[in-house]
Amino acid sequence: MMHARRMVGGLVVLLLLLGIVGCHHTPSLSGPVTSQDDAITRVTALPDVAAWIKLVQTESTANRVVIDVDSEDATIYTVHAYELVQDELGGHSATFGWYEVTKATGTVRSAMP
Repeated sequence: MMHARRMVGGLVVLLLLLGIVGCHHTPSLSGPVTSQDDAITRVTALPDVAAWIKLVQTESTANRVVIDVDSEDATIYTVHAYELVQDELGGHSATFGWYEVTKATGTVRSAMP
């Protein structure tokens, strides 16, 4: 029974991740980045980001995870990962991280110290 619950929980997380990044196209996690969706997928696939998404979805169900491209230039997508927090004052955003995704190589690096 416990194994079945874990499998269902894993499936729910997978479906939620697909909803975040879109399910119309599954970009490769290596090689050049060809779109903003691809950059978001690369960031979402990072182990610390995936763990954070899971934590928010299981521990803070009223809150919402947002991962989007904040800006881009000729060589880099800048991706912002944050949480929309619901609180007694109405809510606020809480940044989890900023990431730079190199278009030519697909390399993702944290842009926060």
